[in-house]
Amino acid sequence: MTLLYYFLRTWLAYLLRHKSFRSTAFYDSWVMYKNYHGDDKKSSCLVLREVNTLAKHWKCFPETYFMFAHFKKEYTDMEVLKTYVPQKAYARHCVNKNPTYQILIDDKILFHDIMRCYGLPVPERYFSYSYGMFKANGRLLSDAEVDDILSQATDARIFLKRNMCGMGSGVHTANRREDGYYTAAGVKLTAPSIRHHFANSQYIFERQIKQHPVMAQFNPDSVNTFRVVTYRNRAIACGARFGRSGSFVDNCSKGGVVVSVDMATGLLGAYGMRKYDPVKYYEHPDTHVAFKDVEVPFWKEIVSLVERTSQMLPYYSSVGFDVACTTDGPVVVEINTGAGADAPQFGKDRGIADCYK
Repeated sequence: MTLLYYFLRTWLAYLLRHKSFRSTAFYDSWVMYKNYHGDDKKSSCLVLREVNTLAKHWKCFPETYFMFAHFKKEYTDMEVLKTYVPQKAYARHCVNKNPTYQILIDDKILFHDIMRCYGLPVPERYFSYSYGMFKANGRLLSDAEVDDILSQATDARIFLKRNMCGMGSGVHTANRREDGYYTAAGVKLTAPSIRHHFANSQYIFERQIKQHPVMAQFNPDSVNTFRVVTYRNRAIACGARFGRSGSFVDNCSKGGVVVSVDMATGLLGAYGMRKYDPVKYYEHPDTHVAFKDVEVPFWKEIVSLVERTSQMLPYYSSVGFDVACTTDGPVVVEINTGAGADAPQFGKDRGIADCYK
């Protein structure tokens, strides 16, 4: 049985790496199915047959079947279910044309410098810190210059981003007080304190993005971004990600809600979804702002920016762009290799498999 083969292979891989099986898609899928008690739940036998069929089709475990609650009786067309791309299958599409260039976008400091060099918009940066050295605008900064930058900053908060992290991890904020900026741990940002607390690390100290009011209305606490997936330098799918109240990140791995965006019109879909959550959210769960047919500001500019950046960095078959929309237009927050196809497939009637043909 194909499904049993992938289960055993995954279990052995995690056992050999001394990792918990609870962190696998198998476990999350099982919990999702077990905890769903709706009357519209398919029988276990039917679910096993369908999952095994999808595993044969994709040659991997189809976690999308559970992530998008396809075990509900309303999902009857197997050909439609086959259009939802699992993560391991997506990885086959995003293999780098030349792995040598992976570092260009994985290294956030280097990526930011490259984007600036090409004249492509990125969030404004106060400075970066790398192994004891402060840098900004292509030159080294003294401690006095760093303290002067921090003393003149006026943003409500500064974003601190670890250089080589993803999925919202390694992102912190420092909030403004009368005498300076303080982290959640109560540390005041100064050149000496950064050297002490971030020793042997690499961080970017970034200005707060002033997002467009259309995006801010859903959740003003986070910078709500668009995950745009490309393939061969084309933007093929997009999901709008909205954080939860009180959270400054919008990642679906951190509980954010994802809504599909129509690539032709730039309109939001009717409902959003969360990872391994069977509920369809027709409005933001905290602010109660409805999603359906909200027009994404600067949509044509977002697509153009993504495709232009892809042409400038033509080393990757398929990547995920994180784009924020400000009042002045879009900015590329970061690019992720192997970002996954999850976000652009939330809230869609079909997956994105057809986009890779």
